Amino acid sequence: MIHLQGIPDLHDRRASIDFYQERYAHGYMDEWPAEKKQRIFQIIRSIEVPDYGESIDFGCGNGVFTDVVRQALPPKWRVYGVDISSTAVRNAARRYPECTFFVSGARELTGRRFDFLFTHHVLEHVFNLGQVLTEIDEILKENATVVHVLPCGNEGSFEHQICRLRSDGIDLRRENRFFFEDEGHVRRLTSNQLIELYEKKEFVLAKEYYSNQYYGAIDWITQSGPGFVLSFVDIEPAVYQEARERLRKIRRKLLLLWALRYPASMVDGRLRRRTRSLRDYCLLALGLPLYLFAKPTDLYLKRKARNEWEGRKTDRNGSEMYLCFKR
Repeated sequence: MIHLQGIPDLHDRRASIDFYQERYAHGYMDEWPAEKKQRIFQIIRSIEVPDYGESIDFGCGNGVFTDVVRQALPPKWRVYGVDISSTAVRNAARRYPECTFFVSGARELTGRRFDFLFTHHVLEHVFNLGQVLTEIDEILKENATVVHVLPCGNEGSFEHQICRLRSDGIDLRRENRFFFEDEGHVRRLTSNQLIELYEKKEFVLAKEYYSNQYYGAIDWITQSGPGFVLSFVDIEPAVYQEARERLRKIRRKLLLLWALRYPASMVDGRLRRRTRSLRDYCLLALGLPLYLFAKPTDLYLKRKARNEWEGRKTDRNGSEMYLCFKR
């Protein structure tokens, strides 16, 4: 079954499983920057939880953040991960034996209730959000804590400003999805929308943090390939002449930053990979001679993004949100 622009209809469970099985078989979300893992570690550490309990990473993928949750929670906690992709679950179990992983619907999960639930970039992938939130609620204990990390549709972020300059910037058919998003994304919630959904389930917002107000976005965009940078600030969909000029200026800036840092970010990214292809080794050979020249710009942008997080993480005009709910 095919949906928008050749994307499988993720309303269909079988099509959705096949879609993510294929992606996880080819390195999808295989690794994340150390800064992102440390950020989530610190957030979980800041939450008051009992000395022991059971936690689940709902939509755990390859288990990267399941292990971050394990490290952040007290030592006596038991940490589980669950995903619809058996490929992802096998990858996770192999890489993180200290955690326990299951495929969704596993018999071992029947009747189990959890004290802490975590999701990382899950809610934007599911079509029936209300049904999924009900499923989540059904596996939680009465006094559970929930942490959701996901894209944020609040106004004011750098990405939101770019969207406002483009006629195709925000897709109303797909619940305000931004034009550049991953093909599996079906929505972009605002923080208030998610808060309202949880208030109906008698949860209260305990903590809220936001990233990528400006420098965080510049950081991830200029670590992407030049094709993405060019498409991100394509001037053709500009809504008016002034928007075209603004996009042109932003494009020049982003391309310059990309060129100055890309050899360093490319080399670092490939060195982090657990497995490398022949293409990876060829790119490493090409990028290493330029590494020392590119690394200062790379470090500068990372530092600006880190400082932005430390100084502005409570500002709601970020493009990624970290919301903690308690009941």
